[in-house]
Amino acid sequence: MSTQVPNSGATEPVLSAGTITAAVTAVLTLLTAYAIPISDGQQSAILGVIAVIAPIVVGIWGRAKAYAPATVARLLNQRRAEGGN
Repeated sequence: MSTQVPNSGATEPVLSAGTITAAVTAVLTLLTAYAIPISDGQQSAILGVIAVIAPIVVGIWGRAKAYAPATVARLLNQRRAEGGN
């Protein structure tokens, strides 16, 4: 049975939902200022959807990349028991 060992050299895997929302807001503002003719109401609707979806996406992605300390300890103990490093 192969166990998945986390990358101990990885940096923080999760960006905040606020950062993603701010980046998308900035891009949307630039696009509406120079290229895409959408109304304020449409822009608000798009940003509302982003405000709901961004935390969900970040949560799912972050959960797949982050490990609880107890999980890391269990995986390392399993690897050691199998004769790994």
